[in-house]
Amino acid sequence: MRNSFSTRLIMLLTLALVLIMGGGMALDYHFSREEILKRLAEEARIEIGVAINDTENWLRGVQATTQLLGRVLERTDYSEDGLQQVLRDVVANNDEIFGAAIALNPSLSDNPEGFAPYYYLDNGVASYANLASEQANYQAQPWYTAPVKAGRPLWSEPYFDTGGGDVLMTTYSFPVYRITDTGERSLYAVVTADVTLEDLQRVVGQLHLGESSYSLLFSREGLVMSSRNRASVMKHYSQMAYKGVDLDSWHALFGHALGGERVTAEFPCPEDTGRCTIRMGRLESTGWPIGVVYSQREILAPLHRYEIKTALLGLGTLLLMSLAVYLLTSRLTRPLQQLSIASEHVARGELDVPLPQAQGDDEVSRLVRSFSSMNRELKTYIQDLETATANRSRLEGELNAARDIQMSMLPGGGEVMWQAGGVNLWAQVLPAKTVGGDLYTYFRDGNQLLLAVGDVSDKGVPAALFMARSISFIQQLAGNDVPPDAAMARLNNALERDNQSCMFVTLFLGILDLDSGELCFASAGHTAPSLLRQGQAQSIVQDTGPALGLAADQVYPRNTLQLSGGDRLAIFTDGIDEAFNADARMYGVERANEELLANAGLPLEACGHALIASVNKHTGDQPQSDDITLMLLEYTASDGRSGSHSFTTGAGLTSRIEAWLQPLLRGWAVPADLVTEFTLVAEELATNVHKYAALAPDEQLIVTLALQANTLALEIRDPGKPFDPLSEGHRSTLGADIDSAEIGGLGVHLVTRLTDRQSYRREGNHNVLRVEKDIPHPDCGSPLEPPKN
Repeated sequence: MRNSFSTRLIMLLTLALVLIMGGGMALDYHFSREEILKRLAEEARIEIGVAINDTENWLRGVQATTQLLGRVLERTDYSEDGLQQVLRDVVANNDEIFGAAIALNPSLSDNPEGFAPYYYLDNGVASYANLASEQANYQAQPWYTAPVKAGRPLWSEPYFDTGGGDVLMTTYSFPVYRITDTGERSLYAVVTADVTLEDLQRVVGQLHLGESSYSLLFSREGLVMSSRNRASVMKHYSQMAYKGVDLDSWHALFGHALGGERVTAEFPCPEDTGRCTIRMGRLESTGWPIGVVYSQREILAPLHRYEIKTALLGLGTLLLMSLAVYLLTSRLTRPLQQLSIASEHVARGELDVPLPQAQGDDEVSRLVRSFSSMNRELKTYIQDLETATANRSRLEGELNAARDIQMSMLPGGGEVMWQAGGVNLWAQVLPAKTVGGDLYTYFRDGNQLLLAVGDVSDKGVPAALFMARSISFIQQLAGNDVPPDAAMARLNNALERDNQSCMFVTLFLGILDLDSGELCFASAGHTAPSLLRQGQAQSIVQDTGPALGLAADQVYPRNTLQLSGGDRLAIFTDGIDEAFNADARMYGVERANEELLANAGLPLEACGHALIASVNKHTGDQPQSDDITLMLLEYTASDGRSGSHSFTTGAGLTSRIEAWLQPLLRGWAVPADLVTEFTLVAEELATNVHKYAALAPDEQLIVTLALQANTLALEIRDPGKPFDPLSEGHRSTLGADIDSAEIGGLGVHLVTRLTDRQSYRREGNHNVLRVEKDIPHPDCGSPLEPPKN
């Protein structure tokens, strides 16, 4: 039941309901929270505005009283007793003012210390203090000097009043000026009114947005004038340690507020969990920054209570809906459960199991009827499948037998390794299907080796039959001493007869002389073989004719290739170079040559397997699109001799080469006159290299001598600058008289005269100069027979 359809349906529907209701509640909370915070911000703005206005009105009342007293003093002269009486009346009749003073210009007083009476409220009674005393010294106080210097009214920074009220206060100072008889403006006195910080805290404390909120008031210099924490009063705001509000944040908040902006910031509540918000403004009358701090958790508490109620209500609704879903789905899915049990019996082959009855015309009823129909069709299908499987098994057996027969027609049954007569041969065919159309064969007749590699058009059984016909004709020609071009023409005519299906085969057919290494071959539209020689792998340039079997009496050109000891020849079908990967990119002949060169050091069989593995890696998961055949032939020239030696350039180079060369040639039974001639050639080539290659004294010169069949070859390799002596070297004019003959320039003539073939090539950073001399036998013209070891 846990994995039944109805259980999963109930769980999915319930999960969907949970997600829908949860998502709805989350959205409701998000939008409600944003709306509350938005309204809170507006309420904070209004609240701060009201508090600022109340504070402003209270402070403006203090300012107005002080200014009124100052205006009176500008126009009326009072005695010192009269000034004290006026001052006492101002303090006694104004509850906003804690204390007031009239500080005369010392120059207008008979007392050197000046005249500055001060009245303040002490337990509701106006008390007197003399600020002109030595202890008070009003002339040095900022509340006196600052407005005189500025020439306008100012509120002072908060301070502790010593010698007066002995309380924390701030002072509003109004400078009074009179016009002298000469029309000049002269300072008469500074009238002041004091407000205690305690009264300020009482007025500003009316600003709050909840039980845990509180107000802040700062002076223009940043001193705290009002705060819930009494210990912070008269400290600089930079000393207020709020989590999440560093000194830079305080500077930014205070600076914006001091400039008249309304600013807001969030930070972790210092005395509670959650987030707090601080909003700051400025008192226009005093320039003091003012603000309020409130807890978001406290403000959002009603929303949280509402969300809890909504969640409980949603949970109850969800339980009721889950019960309804269970009852409905159980009723609807009961026929499906019965059908599921019946399908398990059918899966075990019990096709006669009873099925549930279809009632009505809904989807479940139609499904039951469809399942009954499928059950009947399945019985019929199984019977037909048993018959088809038996036929397919018989056909597969026949194809496997055909594959065995086809592979038996190839040497080695599809993969062969053969060695004889100085030749190593390896070949393999890989059909794309059970049977294929590729072929290879070889046949030795005396000192001749017949080679054939072919590719029949198409794949599968038709190609296999045409391949069997082709290889039978090839084997009939073996041993008949027919040149490959004539043999190819005969094969074409034989395959063209009765070829109603118009199939054809591309073919490489060659005959290798095992003694001389000469390969004569003809090509019927086949891919050119690749030759690996002396560190280079490249395709052979060949003349080719049309594919075999399409038209009678065709002509096929004869090609000749001289193999040397160590050469490797790769003959393959287009299943290699036309192998495609998933990106439709061909493997290509160039990559086949690169792989042939990369595996030159491996044995022949391992080299062949590495090349085919490279093709498979290129195609990856792509199925093999065509038959693959690869034949590798290595000419080892077992009847030849070779030797190589490294010489350091410098004095005595030619004599050292002569001392190494002559014993080697005599040991190979080379005639004495040829030993002398070849020694002269070697000395001339070494002298030429030493002269033009610009070699350093310690450079290495490599000389290689080889005798193979009837050819004697000398090769000199040097790391000098590029220079081809055959085309760039100076040659003197032959036939000139003794008086006009040139000195030098005869060396190139000597080399070309005493050798049959000369060649130059540049390999990497080396010059390679090679000369060859044919050595016929003195009696019958057969290759020189080297002595046996």
